[in-house]
Amino acid sequence: MRVWFASALCAAVAVASGVASAAAAAERPVSFATAVALAEHNPRTTATRAAATDLQRAVASSPKLDANPVFSVSAGPRLAPGNERGFEGSLALSQALSLESAATLRKQALQAEAAWLSRDADAQTLARCLGAANAWLALWEAQEAMAVAAADVANERALVALLERLTSAQERSVADLATVRARLSEALLHQLGTEGMLADARALLSAEINPAASELLVAEGALPELPALTADEQQRALQQIEQLPEIRAKSLLARSELVRAREERAARGVHLSVGAQLRHDALGATIVEGTLALPLPLLELGAREYASRSAEATRLEGEASDLRVRARAALLLAFHEVEHTQEVLALLEEGLLPAAERAVALRTRELEAGEGTLLELIDARRMLFEARSRRVGALRERAWARIRVRLLAHAATGTP
Repeated sequence: MRVWFASALCAAVAVASGVASAAAAAERPVSFATAVALAEHNPRTTATRAAATDLQRAVASSPKLDANPVFSVSAGPRLAPGNERGFEGSLALSQALSLESAATLRKQALQAEAAWLSRDADAQTLARCLGAANAWLALWEAQEAMAVAAADVANERALVALLERLTSAQERSVADLATVRARLSEALLHQLGTEGMLADARALLSAEINPAASELLVAEGALPELPALTADEQQRALQQIEQLPEIRAKSLLARSELVRAREERAARGVHLSVGAQLRHDALGATIVEGTLALPLPLLELGAREYASRSAEATRLEGEASDLRVRARAALLLAFHEVEHTQEVLALLEEGLLPAAERAVALRTRELEAGEGTLLELIDARRMLFEARSRRVGALRERAWARIRVRLLAHAATGTP
């Protein structure tokens, strides 16, 4: 029991130390471009590209034959008849040659695997760049939401202080004071919620760019402004949707499986053995012979391996086709999101936000003139806070829609 209590106490101390060190962590400003650039160079992608390079080297050094030559020696005495006793021996050298081009298929299999790994690295890079972009935008949104919440709390604290003075002077009721204090508590809860958003966003971005443990990430700079794709650019992206790295990688993996299936079948297929033999017998004769060996292809060897890999290639090609369909639908939806998020932001900035600001100003004036009620002012201030919060979210969604479409279109067409 004492051992358990001591362990628990040590763990609690460690947690407290961790919290203290996190609080003292140095801030690291990260711009959008920096976050995306760091995400490109991650350990997984680097290892995949290194593997592709190794396979390309293996292609260059791949032998032209699929089997090593065989050298054999035989020697021994001739025991009978007695008048022919003596020492005999032979030397033989043979080479197996695939009649199904096994060496060529091995080289093609290496090339196919290298091409797949290279494109898979591209797919990983695109996914990490999208992830880093989304995480940075989430961090920017959390920081802006924190600022909006902090301003709301400050406004509500000022209102509470005013009502406390008015209540002391008996110009306002205790019920009014309780109402504004409740609104302050609501604002504080919103602020706590944004602190949770900030912690989550920092964790997401840290997972993408892998900063030092002592660094506290801070989104630096304004939101990136990317123009929307033109109609021609959208059409070109849709036409070349199958060039997206994920789809291309899946197709290349299917082709790699099929080539490997052919390679395995050829490796177990018919081989012609060609060679030469030098013999010396007990009578002193020396004989040179050519040898030729060809197995009878009564059984189809390698059929199971070929069938298994061929079936896997067919399944992967089906996955690639499914990815094409889904990617096209996702890209069409992304085009719509670009337009939709722009419309939402415009409505917020040109409609809801100005109206909410005007409503707060008018309700404040009415309350000061003794014509309005405190509840009406609180509702107006709540609406203004919600409008400002929604604008922050709308700015982030608009930026994300345009960035996502631009990155996907560039990956499909190769144009910036």
